[in-house]
Amino acid sequence: MTENIKAKRSQKKGAKEILRLGEKALDYRRDILSADQVERLESATTALKVVLSNKIIYINELEEKAEKVDIELKESGGLYYHKKGWVENVEMLMVAAIVVIGIRSFFVQPFIIPTNSMYPSFFGMQPNLYEESKDVPNLFERSIDKVILGASHYRLNVESSGNLYLVLQNGGSFRSAKATFPNGRFFVFPNTVKEYVFEVGGKEHTLQVPAEFDFDTLIAQKFAGIESLRDLPLIVSQDQGFTGNRLKLSDKNYQKGDIAIAFDILLGDALFVDRMSYNFVKPSSGDPAVFRTGSIDEFNRKLGTPVRNFIGEDKYYIKRLIGEPGDRLEMKVPDQIFTNGTDVRKGTPGVLYRNEKPISGKVAFEENRKRAESLALNPEADNPMNYPGYRSEGLLSNREVLTVPRKADPKNPTGLNGYFMMGDNSTDSLDGRAWGFVPENEIIGRAFVVYYPFTKRWGFSN
Repeated sequence: MTENIKAKRSQKKGAKEILRLGEKALDYRRDILSADQVERLESATTALKVVLSNKIIYINELEEKAEKVDIELKESGGLYYHKKGWVENVEMLMVAAIVVIGIRSFFVQPFIIPTNSMYPSFFGMQPNLYEESKDVPNLFERSIDKVILGASHYRLNVESSGNLYLVLQNGGSFRSAKATFPNGRFFVFPNTVKEYVFEVGGKEHTLQVPAEFDFDTLIAQKFAGIESLRDLPLIVSQDQGFTGNRLKLSDKNYQKGDIAIAFDILLGDALFVDRMSYNFVKPSSGDPAVFRTGSIDEFNRKLGTPVRNFIGEDKYYIKRLIGEPGDRLEMKVPDQIFTNGTDVRKGTPGVLYRNEKPISGKVAFEENRKRAESLALNPEADNPMNYPGYRSEGLLSNREVLTVPRKADPKNPTGLNGYFMMGDNSTDSLDGRAWGFVPENEIIGRAFVVYYPFTKRWGFSN
C-alpha cells in the first residue's frame, strides 16, 4: 500500500505550472483541436485543479493528475508544451510593445528638446566648459554626471606641437558627417553630426558634436572671449605644409598630450507630452505645444503666407502657442530702441500684443515683455530671469498686424484652423515668424512635465 506523503511547495509549484500551460493550450488551440482532444485535456486539467484546491495535497495523487495533463499536452499542446522559453519571451515583448505604443499614441509621449529655442523655460543641449585641464573630470565623475545630468564628455587631445587653428570647410566652420558606434543613435544607427577639423603643427585633429549643438559660440568664448567666430583672424597662407583657410584660435604653443578644449554637453530637457487633453479641449495661448512640421509648408502655401523660410522636413518641434484662430498679433518696438544703442544683431526687441493688449498669462510672456521694456530704458540693464525679450522680424515685423487663420474664414482654402508658435528665446528660435502657421492637425500635445535630467526644472512645466 502506497504511503500518503504531503506534497512539497516545489512540487505544488511545478503542478501549477503544468496546469497553467494546460489552460493556455485550451484557450489558444481550442479551435484547431479535435473534440476528443479538447474533452481529454479539459478533463485532465479540471482533475488537477481539484487536487490543487485541496487543503492537504498528497504527492501520489498530485503526480498522477499532473502526469495525465502532461500526457495530453504532449499530444495537444503544440508550441506551448513542452514550455518553450522563446515563445514566452516573444509573447511578453509583444504585449509590452503594444502597451508602450498605445500609451505613446493616445496618452503621453516622451520628447527631448535638442535646441535652446525655449530657453530658459526649457533647456536644450547646454555646454559645461572646463577652463583648466586639471578640472577635467575622471571616468567615475563623468559616469555620475551622465546618470544625473545626461552629460556627454568631449575633448580635443593634441597629438603634435604648435598653434591651434580651426580649418574652414567650404567657407563654414564644420562639415556634416555620420557618426557610428558608439556615438550613433542608440549606439547602433548612424547619426548626422557636425565635424570640426582643427590643425596643430600641420596635423589635423577632428572632433564631432551633435548637429543641434552650437559649438561655434563655445569655441569663440573659450579662445577669444567673444560671441562669434567671424571676429577671429583668418589665415589664408600656407604654413608648415598645410594649405587651406583657417581661423587662428590661440597663440599658445600646444605640446603633444595637451588638452586644447574639454567640455560636457548636458542633455536637453526630457519631457512627457500630454497627447490626450487636446482631444477634449482646444489648444490655448500659452501652452508649450509639441507639433509635427510635415504639412506646415503646404498649409502656408495654400494660405499664401509670405514666409521667409520653408521647413522642408517632417520633425517634432516644441514652441509656445502664441496665437489661436482669429487672434490678431502685433509686435511693437519701443521708439527708444532705435536711439539708445541697443544691440539688435539678434533682432529688434519688441512687446508682443495679442488682440490689442500685451500678451499675458504665462511667465515667459511677462518676462519677455519686461525685458523688452527694460532694454528700451537701459541697454545695460540686468536680466536676472534670462528671458531675452521678444524680437520683431519676419511675419511679426514692427507694427505689422498678423491675423491667425480660422477654418470658417471664406478666404481660408485649407478647411483647417491655424495656430501661431514662437520660441520663448526668440533671439535663437526659428519659429512662426519665419515659416508661418501650424495647422491644427499637426499639433501633438502639451508638454506637462520634465522627467529628466534631475535639475531644478524637474517636475511640472509652465
